[in-house]
Amino acid sequence: MRGIRRKSRAERANALLAALFVLLACAGCRSIPEMPVMHSTGPFRIDGKLDEHAYAAVPPLKSFVIAGDAEMTASPTRAWVFWQEDQLLLAFECTDKTIVAAAPSNNERDVDGQDRVELFLWSGNPHDAYYCLEFAARGALHDYQSRFYRCFDSSWKLPGLQYAAELTAQGYCVEAALSRSALQQCGFQLNPGTQFRAGLFRADFSTAQDGVEPLWITWVDARTPKPDFHVAGSFGRFRLSSDARPEH
Repeated sequence: MRGIRRKSRAERANALLAALFVLLACAGCRSIPEMPVMHSTGPFRIDGKLDEHAYAAVPPLKSFVIAGDAEMTASPTRAWVFWQEDQLLLAFECTDKTIVAAAPSNNERDVDGQDRVELFLWSGNPHDAYYCLEFAARGALHDYQSRFYRCFDSSWKLPGLQYAAELTAQGYCVEAALSRSALQQCGFQLNPGTQFRAGLFRADFSTAQDGVEPLWITWVDARTPKPDFHVAGSFGRFRLSSDARPEH
């Protein structure tokens, strides 16, 4: 449009950085929810069934809310995270009466329109990348790396990732194992007392119709004008505990 000066690339970059630091500052205004990650010595079979003793012995995280809507109640969502010397273990159990999902395809972006759960891992340094794993209800996966703000790199893959999804009478379950070596490549250590930022999320679709947004379910609500998990305020904190989960 005539008479309007286009902003230079540097000006746009500076504006973006300013917005980023505002988001980071707002995230620092509230205490960061923390989840203790229990140490486990028992065996896990990554099959999506969640029938290991650990899931019955350790209370799950259940404090999930619908992002940006304190009035609505999120569909029941339960999550567990454990660590072992050689891996980090994640599991979700989701109640879902309307599964919107398809079998894995050659296009990871197909996951965008499916019921899914998500794990984001971040060092907490605003200059570092964060790592995103999105697991759909029928086993499709989208893993990618990103930087603030929404600088996505879908060519990134987490090496050695094990995961499985299983439909249930109530909805679906997802189970995953992230190896120590892969986590170390991303800058995360598996040692007692280690802490890093993490996001636990869920997209709950009611229909596969194009243009219909899901309910965005989160452990930590960043309280952005629109639901947005790609801001610092959407990350809680994992702290690796030296306490072992109860055995048989």
